[in-house]
Amino acid sequence: MHKLLKILAVVALLGFPVAVIGFRLGIFPFSTSFSLMGATAILAAAVFFLGMVLSFVKRSDAQVAKSARTAAMIALLPVIGLGTQAITGKSVPPIHNISTDTVNPPAFDKVVDLRTEGHNPLAYDTAKLADAQMAAYPNVKTLTTELSEQEAHARAKAVVESMGLELVNSDVDKGIIEATQTTAIWGFKDDMVVRITTLDGATAVDVRSVSRIGVSDLGANAKRIEKFLAKF
Repeated sequence: MHKLLKILAVVALLGFPVAVIGFRLGIFPFSTSFSLMGATAILAAAVFFLGMVLSFVKRSDAQVAKSARTAAMIALLPVIGLGTQAITGKSVPPIHNISTDTVNPPAFDKVVDLRTEGHNPLAYDTAKLADAQMAAYPNVKTLTTELSEQEAHARAKAVVESMGLELVNSDVDKGIIEATQTTAIWGFKDDMVVRITTLDGATAVDVRSVSRIGVSDLGANAKRIEKFLAKF
């Protein structure tokens, strides 16, 4: 039993990297990776529980108890990793389209051609998203500055580049900057647009960030916007 638990613990440990590598190599879609992570979490939790129980029941047999505890500790790693993600997911609304202006969100231009039918739609549904977004991310709001539109555009572009995003479009006449960020582990691509306009005699800077895939972004898009606003 303890040997089987160690084998299953290793299988559970490999579940997450297999899910990531399979997706990154295009072997299977993210939906399959997501299901694999769910199965991994269940397996890891079961191995951890059974390993701890077996180590207690067989405590008189030092070798078996140690082997069972080892299996439990191996399984604990994916339990912690995937459990942390699950907790984060529960703490934020299941949305992936975030905008400082929820009434008239900045529109994408060049980025539209980079997205396919399989990606999340770019349309911002104010009725479904605005209240949830504002409740979860109250700091995501329009920034106003005394800079001219040209000066604000130059600063916004510099901030985008300093954040390590891939610049897609910078149009001073239209007052927009578009960029894409690729996440380190999964290689997810999130698109961001900055809009520079005049509002009540000042220059308004609005930002929008949208994930190409996935239902919940685990707060990533809001964090990206907040980082931009803080650096501006």
